[in-house]
Amino acid sequence: MYRRFTVLAVLIGALSPAVALRAQPPAGDSDLAAAVQAQADPEPSPLLTEPKSPEALFDAVVLMLDLDRPQLALKYMQLLLDEAPDDATILKMRDKHGPAVFLELSNDKRLQPASIKLLERMNEAFRQYAADPTRMDRLVKDLTGKPQEREVAIIQLRSTGKVAIPRMLTLVANAKDTNQRDAMVYAMTRMGSQIIPPLLGALEAPDEGVRTVAIDTLGWLGSIDTVPWLWYSAFGADQPTGVRQSARQALARILRDDVKRAGDISSYGAASQLQRIATTHFRFEYNWKMNEDKKTTELWSWDAQKNTLSAWNVAPETASLIVGSRFAKQALALAPERQEVQSLYLSLRLAFDSHVAGWDSALPTGPGTAHDLALLAGPEVAIHALEFSLKNPNPAAALATLQVLSQIGNRAQLRDRAGQASPIIQAMNYPNFRVQFAAASTVLQLDPEKSFRGASRIVSILTRALNDSGDRQGLAIDSNQDRAASMAGLLSEMGFAPLQATTGQDGFKIAADRSDVELIVIHAAVVRWGLGQTVVNLRADARTSGIPIIVYGPESIEPVVARLADQFPMIGFALTGETSFKQGVRLFLDRLSTPPVSEKQRAERASAAGFWFAHIAGGRRTDTFNIDVAEDALFDAVNDPGVGENAVVALGAIATTSSQERLQEIATSEARENTLRETAALQLAFHIQRYGVLLSEARIQQVQVSRQNAAAGPLKTALASVVGSLKPTPQRVTELLQSLPVPAIPTAGE
Repeated sequence: MYRRFTVLAVLIGALSPAVALRAQPPAGDSDLAAAVQAQADPEPSPLLTEPKSPEALFDAVVLMLDLDRPQLALKYMQLLLDEAPDDATILKMRDKHGPAVFLELSNDKRLQPASIKLLERMNEAFRQYAADPTRMDRLVKDLTGKPQEREVAIIQLRSTGKVAIPRMLTLVANAKDTNQRDAMVYAMTRMGSQIIPPLLGALEAPDEGVRTVAIDTLGWLGSIDTVPWLWYSAFGADQPTGVRQSARQALARILRDDVKRAGDISSYGAASQLQRIATTHFRFEYNWKMNEDKKTTELWSWDAQKNTLSAWNVAPETASLIVGSRFAKQALALAPERQEVQSLYLSLRLAFDSHVAGWDSALPTGPGTAHDLALLAGPEVAIHALEFSLKNPNPAAALATLQVLSQIGNRAQLRDRAGQASPIIQAMNYPNFRVQFAAASTVLQLDPEKSFRGASRIVSILTRALNDSGDRQGLAIDSNQDRAASMAGLLSEMGFAPLQATTGQDGFKIAADRSDVELIVIHAAVVRWGLGQTVVNLRADARTSGIPIIVYGPESIEPVVARLADQFPMIGFALTGETSFKQGVRLFLDRLSTPPVSEKQRAERASAAGFWFAHIAGGRRTDTFNIDVAEDALFDAVNDPGVGENAVVALGAIATTSSQERLQEIATSEARENTLRETAALQLAFHIQRYGVLLSEARIQQVQVSRQNAAAGPLKTALASVVGSLKPTPQRVTELLQSLPVPAIPTAGE
């Protein structure tokens, strides 16, 4: 920083005459003044001479930033980048001004994206410099030199930071001299907590020596946060004796502040602690330190391909699924009989495979995948994994587990378990429509033979899938009409189609009557039902039990909401106020939501819904699943080429006059495709045979006219089946038979 101020002082001294020259043209010479002004830049530089070298250009950038001249700062920065300075020059700038200046420049939006490019250039140059083996070897050698050399080396290593750790671990693991090894471990402890992430990553190293050094250093650093990472090294049955001993000593230093008490360290509670932390990662609730881009976090691990310790910049969700899986697998090794740990690990692995594939791709299958492993583990493990994924909301894991259950599940798994609905049935009320539809499809795949609790929910999910526009409905319940309207407006800004109600009772009716409400926000002072009664009723009804609820109001009611959240699932709190309300809603929903489905995915889902409706109708499952309520949606879906024929088949199983009339309308409409008309005619004949003639004389006449006008072929034949199903009189039957000519003697070749 001292150097920076020195540069500023020198430059300011150099620019003062220039400022005076530009500001004060010769008195009385207005023409000259006008000429000078005309030739001036839009933002004249205050520098007496323009910088030429890369270092001088960067000095100018820093100065212009301090003078709040962003246009000039950007100009000189672009000139600097155009010069393409080498690493040595970049590092001189870093030494002179400090790394913080580069970060300050990159965060200034007026200088982006050039400032970001410069920061990345500096980071890469420093990374190459810091990890240079020759330099590292020299510093390590100095650690066993004279006291002054040793101290200078430690200072340089501390300045280098965590990028120095991979090389140091390699050198210390291979050190044959005990003094050199101890000196390097001591130097690493002097580098402070900044090196903990790479040390944790080194625990994955295949080399026992590297792991042991990393463990010893973690013990000396003494951070309580590193304890979970040491449990498996200390008590894993497959860990070498030296690793177990070092880990127990490290735990003793951290937990007992005395390495001699390593014998007091036991594995009791270790598996449970690992399980808790893995669950935190599964729920994406771990607080990762974010990189400068605010989108990724740095994760250190062993690179098997390069056989070295490396760092990756990954999304925090990716990091949590990786680290959570490690902890869960370690917990499983320490407690192999625990069913809940088995469910945790399987859920994490399914979620990871799904995450890597992406929401637009199918879950990976085949040897070595979590999907196939789940198939081999059996339906009981899968049903427990689904239950875990619902209690600790993770939609990706829930979807993947439902896919497994649709393949290996059984009807018995639809029954209540210990007084609770089956996890598959519960999933139909999960606050995410992807999961709901997957659960409904799983139930239908299991093909239940009789009705069960939640059967009506199947039909409502399929109905929504038929005509889902992709809109998310958000319901605001507030007895203050103005505030309710304001909250509805905020929901609209957050991507929800807003609905509003002024009483708890009205809000319940709206949510229960619709199938597309994905969020309910309730003011704490709601009336006619109060807050408690409104929440109880919303959670008691199968149609609304899975909708997330946010209670909003002053900070004083947060304890009340916390008590409700202890009793009922998916209840959160948000402070009143535009910013705090939006923040509370987003934080609450982040772990429940999935990206919007694409138009292609929506069409595929509608097609699948049509297939299941036809399956219910064709398989005589209407006693189990009453599809009458879906009649309007099915008729609307007839116009969808991917759904139309299945929708017609489903209409044929609905015993109403309107359904029969709709089949007749489709069969006789010349505006529709012949294949669709043929299917409708066949279903109409079936409907009449099963439920009787429900058509008016005028509609019957339309069928007969359509048959007469239809060209010879399948459609004409199908329409004839309708006419036949109308049970013509004996006289009409005779007329029809008389119109059929007697057989002629076949001629040769016929």
